[in-house]
Amino acid sequence: MTETRKLQLHYPLARLTEPVITRLVTEFDLEPNLLRADVDAHTGGWMVTELTGESTSIDNAAEWMRSQGLTVTEA
Repeated sequence: MTETRKLQLHYPLARLTEPVITRLVTEFDLEPNLLRADVDAHTGGWMVTELTGESTSIDNAAEWMRSQGLTVTEA
């Protein structure tokens, strides 16, 4: 079933250059809507995004992001 979920992502500095949003589209078939973000090249950053797609895809993407060192919480 398709749903939309709002998540807050916290990026550690080491992961800032990773194409996380691109992988959400290409590997998990999700449609991200970036709502707000604050990213600093010296400290890392955060982003609030809505993800639309299959519920299991959103769950799998959240687990993958956590495995990559991002902190993922419901916004």
